[in-house]
Amino acid sequence: LLCDDDDTLITSDSYFTKLLPKYLVHSRSIALDALREGLTLNGLVNIPVQFCALPFGVVSKIAFSNPTISADDVIAFLEPRYNAGGECNDKQLAKEEQEYFFNNILKKLLKEKEEEEHEDKKKQDKDLETGKSFLSRFVSFCTGLNYLPHRIGNPDFSIIVEFNFDPKECAPESLPIAHTCVNTLKIHGLVYNNDKEKFEEKLALAIENTEGCFGMT
Repeated sequence: LLCDDDDTLITSDSYFTKLLPKYLVHSRSIALDALREGLTLNGLVNIPVQFCALPFGVVSKIAFSNPTISADDVIAFLEPRYNAGGECNDKQLAKEEQEYFFNNILKKLLKEKEEEEHEDKKKQDKDLETGKSFLSRFVSFCTGLNYLPHRIGNPDFSIIVEFNFDPKECAPESLPIAHTCVNTLKIHGLVYNNDKEKFEEKLALAIENTEGCFGMT
């Protein structure tokens, strides 16, 4: 066998001196150089000078993401889209029910799940290692991501909670659905009559049934 762009015969020596450096080093250096040029606007922005006054941990969070996900982090990204239309006769009541659901059921459930996992420290450590904490799974269900970007570095990022009356997408007893391409969680506008236990059960089932999938769940 020969290397792709020259006549070097691949031997036990050239494998380590020619082939491996080409595919494992040179190809990655091209990608890293392109990333560096993009971050610095082809050298116009001096990144070290811009970040020199910031602790490394802060730079990491702003440029990438927080290493762990907290309920407060998730809640800060939630953006409700209320819908008083559809089959509801009392539109004001429908909106009030949705507001109650968002503030007193969804947010409360996220905080309760976090507290439950913190109570069992051993389980928490295991979940963090595998990325399988409830909050991580919830974020993945809604966005397709295994992390949350830092709010300062990503001010336009949000998870939309849409209350929906479209019969083609949601029925009153349907499982919550998510469109990961637009970071949207869709829940029927009647919000399970604000039955927290029912919502928790349906959300858990929806997450379980769609883990490993991407796109529209």
